[in-house]
Amino acid sequence: MKIIILIISFLIVFSFYKNAAAEYFYKEINLIGGYSDMDKWIGKSETLSNSVGFEDFRKFSNEYGDFLTSDLQMRLAYDSTENSQEAWALEVHNAWLAYKLGLGRDLKIGHFDPEFGLEPILDTHGTILQTLAMKDIGFNKDWGVALEGSLSELDYKAALQIGSGMSVRHRDGSYLFTTRIGTPTTNNLQYGLSLMRGEVLQSEGMSTFPLDDLLSDKVVTKNRIGLDGQYLFTSYLFKGEVAYGRNDDDDVLGYLGEVDYTLPRNQKIQMELQFQSWINDLTEDKSDDSTLIAGLSYKLNQNTTLRVAFSHDFNLMEGREDDKILVQFYYFGI
Repeated sequence: MKIIILIISFLIVFSFYKNAAAEYFYKEINLIGGYSDMDKWIGKSETLSNSVGFEDFRKFSNEYGDFLTSDLQMRLAYDSTENSQEAWALEVHNAWLAYKLGLGRDLKIGHFDPEFGLEPILDTHGTILQTLAMKDIGFNKDWGVALEGSLSELDYKAALQIGSGMSVRHRDGSYLFTTRIGTPTTNNLQYGLSLMRGEVLQSEGMSTFPLDDLLSDKVVTKNRIGLDGQYLFTSYLFKGEVAYGRNDDDDVLGYLGEVDYTLPRNQKIQMELQFQSWINDLTEDKSDDSTLIAGLSYKLNQNTTLRVAFSHDFNLMEGREDDKILVQFYYFGI
């Protein structure tokens, strides 16, 4: 806990330090709302609430080149489903320092993506469509340390984190180890193999302060193996991932397929189609959470995007279906 508080303090100090070799300060506004057959009028998605925020990204260098990178990304979010006293929350998303060790290796410490599946190679911070991370791990950011580097034609990442997600807590021996080895992210065709082992705390919500709510004080033992890939072909981007393993004594399986299409004659418009399914117990019927999502986005300018997404949940808890439509205004710029 003291180390994590120290990291955040360092990042805040760095945000006022003006002698970085490169510094970028982005402002963010996210407005989202829609309608669900089950919940009626809604003001958030699984990972997004109405919010304002920023990202402070910096690189520090000396006579030998850059040696340190810092990133602090935070949101002040409002959840319309909560009462007035509990509706506001501070969300710490990225909060990390990465130090170059040499020979293409970086040591990272702070709050960042677990190194499993598509999540660490995609930017889903402001998008309605998400990867499997929330259903698979339970969160898409965690606190800890990581080693990243390259081996010939492959990149590798390994992280040891505290298994608590957005909030900073350690209970019941929680931890999360993840590792991924895959092709460089500069390739049009990318693929990777991931492994995960952990004793993970399950929570709901995206709040860092105050602490998000735990579903239980007991950890869930998670073991996984995963494959992921994406392929950029002309105006199409194909994405996919699959994860198999165990939650305590239950066999679980998740898979996702997505295709994005950018109009060649009007590249401000992008269409998306995604299907994802998470099966919580392979021995039980109707234990899956399966969703088909069709999305459309339009870039008003380089910084501002309008999105609309329609989703059909085939099977939620108690076997219920749900149709949902979400509309989003998203600004992210200097």
